[in-house]
Amino acid sequence: MTRAKISNVTILLLSLLVLSASSQSTSPLEQTREQLRLWLETKQKEQAEVNEWKNDQEVLTNYKEGLTKEIALYKQQIADAKVLAGAADQESANKITSRDQFIAAEKSLATELRKMEEEFAKLIPLLPPPLARLSKISVGIETLKKNLALPVEGQVDDVAKRLANITELMAEAEKFQQGVNIYPELHKKSDGSEFNMQVVYFGLAIAYAVNEDSTFALIGVPGDTGWKFSESNELALDIQKLIVTATTEKDVSLTNLPISK
Repeated sequence: MTRAKISNVTILLLSLLVLSASSQSTSPLEQTREQLRLWLETKQKEQAEVNEWKNDQEVLTNYKEGLTKEIALYKQQIADAKVLAGAADQESANKITSRDQFIAAEKSLATELRKMEEEFAKLIPLLPPPLARLSKISVGIETLKKNLALPVEGQVDDVAKRLANITELMAEAEKFQQGVNIYPELHKKSDGSEFNMQVVYFGLAIAYAVNEDSTFALIGVPGDTGWKFSESNELALDIQKLIVTATTEKDVSLTNLPISK
């Protein structure tokens, strides 16, 4: 996997420059208006996607922070209960049972963790296929699904293991979201023929793919049931230029690509 950082704002502004160069037949005023319209439209779409991911991320982060605080609190309560039980006489020990407190604390924590797991499960279809295929991610997702298939009282893993699993899944998703990632993949054309392609993923938002001779191109976007790739052969040469720019430092060029399909 090749990672390279490309500013989304830079790509969008440069796209406007390319569009301007191709619209020489219109007046300067019309060109400026069209450029501003496209720039505002593009920025709105980009911001909507960024806001959507940030909202999802904020929900998961808040769950994590809340559970971490509760774990610390419950551990302290259990420790305090053990001290009291050891120092108290038989009558006090009968009133304060550390076992009962531990069971109650674990049950409450398990309930909150279940909510966190259910929220992340809704985001699984948004994970790009190469990310979902990573060994630790695929195992983590299977573990998550296995636990969610059971009632709360029937969870097969203890709370600590489940918390570690969901935390790692969140961390890997955020790591992928922060960069531009290029993967080799196989994709089929509408006529059923299959091609080796280079696929550029811009975080979790959109992907562009092209075959070696630039005759077949795709745009991929996430949806409720997973990622969907649509043919966009007219973009093949531009996507090829994008890949060259992303993987080398010698050929820096401007590339105009849509941010939605």
